Amino acid sequence: MTRTDAALIYGLGAAALALSYTALADLAARAGLGQWQSAVWPLVVDGLIVAATRVVVTLDDGPARRYAWTLLWSAVTVSIAGNAAHLLLPPGPVHPGVATVVAVVPPVAALALTHLAIVRARTLARSHHEPEPEIDNAVDDAPASPTSAQLTVVTEPEPAEEPQPDDAPLEERDVLRNRVRQLHAEGWSNYAIADEIGKSEATVRRWLATPVAL
Repeated sequence: MTRTDAALIYGLGAAALALSYTALADLAARAGLGQWQSAVWPLVVDGLIVAATRVVVTLDDGPARRYAWTLLWSAVTVSIAGNAAHLLLPPGPVHPGVATVVAVVPPVAALALTHLAIVRARTLARSHHEPEPEIDNAVDDAPASPTSAQLTVVTEPEPAEEPQPDDAPLEERDVLRNRVRQLHAEGWSNYAIADEIGKSEATVRRWLATPVAL
């Protein structure tokens, strides 16, 4: 919001309060209040509007904020009714019923404002004493560097299976190789062949991949 916007808002607000003050002060005087009492009475009505509005915009949603909303609309209703009565009622002293309402407003407003102040203070004190969320102690307290702040998940490669040495004699090895090829041709799996000949599956796989010497 620019300074021009702020000046416009504050200026219009002050003008509205001044017009409302004039009408309410005249109504209070016609209700039988003295000169200084008539001058203060509008401040009580419109001042309650300002105080309740401040509590509404400064507190989070809850019982205290809802109570402030109730006071705000109650004060707005009284102010509107007073301005309307100032215009609609004939000149001179007002009806005793209207004078009674005017006389009752100050003590009721004092009670409401006192209660509002207590409720607001308790709400703020409760919010200040709320426990802060616990921090996991497992997290390292040292500041993270730009490099360490970026976590990279590295997949560890599986260790390659080392080939089993052929400890059988050459002739026996040739027989086993032929047996491996024969079983493989019959549809046996490498693991089943390895169990059959007593060798590892890697040896069976390597023998099958080795071309037959002619």
